[in-house]
Amino acid sequence: MPLHDAFTTSGANVRLSKLGTVPVMEDLDFAMSQAAKHPQAIIELPWKAATSPTTFVLRVTYMDGNDEGPSWTLHAGEALDSAVLWSHESPDSSLIQSLIAAECDPERALVSFVDTAPTRETVTAPKPNQPPPQRPQSIRPNLPPPTDLDRTLLEGVQRSLRREGTGLFSEATFYFFVIQEFTRFQQTNLPFSLVIAEVGLRLTDGAVSLPPLRVLHEISGRIQLAGRPLDNLCHYKDPKLAIVLPHTSVNEAMQQAMRVKEALLATPLGPGLDPSNVAFNVGIASVPDTCEHPGILIAAADAALEQSKRTNNSVVLFPSG
Repeated sequence: MPLHDAFTTSGANVRLSKLGTVPVMEDLDFAMSQAAKHPQAIIELPWKAATSPTTFVLRVTYMDGNDEGPSWTLHAGEALDSAVLWSHESPDSSLIQSLIAAECDPERALVSFVDTAPTRETVTAPKPNQPPPQRPQSIRPNLPPPTDLDRTLLEGVQRSLRREGTGLFSEATFYFFVIQEFTRFQQTNLPFSLVIAEVGLRLTDGAVSLPPLRVLHEISGRIQLAGRPLDNLCHYKDPKLAIVLPHTSVNEAMQQAMRVKEALLATPLGPGLDPSNVAFNVGIASVPDTCEHPGILIAAADAALEQSKRTNNSVVLFPSG
């Protein structure tokens, strides 16, 4: 076989003859047998293939009390502090051979440490002199350069859709969103949902007052953070708020309402505002789970809100038809 029994010793290390090819299973079995004969010693098996510029060293050792087999460590270089490519504990020389084959491909950059032991952490080092990642090229050839978007014009349109002072979409915009999503449903059969909510502050006599503007800003911010960018928070019949949820089933709308409740009641909405004094009521309806008419959808969500206030249940879903 390529590896003969001659070896040299240096301290606790036993160095086997250097091979001119990647070791085969017989070489690994021999190294493992030498490790078994010299417990605690490090058996070194070096090789350098003609197709590789790198000298590899496989170090194998048996530790007392280890029932998982010998410990194998592959280095790229002959020095003791050379780069570690992987480390593994196994009595299976065929597994070790497959790990060596995977690591010693001459086309592969030897710059990573891969520890296959289950109790050890894997660390990957960056490749040296690696060029920055290139942006993927479009599969569509000859595309024109993008048109510049007029941000000022877009912001002007947004302002026209929102109420001055609160920054929320106006009630008129709310109706527009409902009709838009209903039209989308008619064309694509995609569901959408509507959440109508009231948030107020309980007074000492049990009455509920409307939140001041600064608290309303905090409420709207938390609602929008709990949702998605495509959800639309709008005014609806003051002091109610409405959330139009595109592409959302009634069950998903219920989950969204619970996330909003958690976001509003987790911490005070302002200095001195105990979350337990915040009144939060929600009604939910959906197309097509509840109905297939935009006006009925709004009426159903509104009715569910009123039921929420009467029954002291914070979130009420209108019965499905």
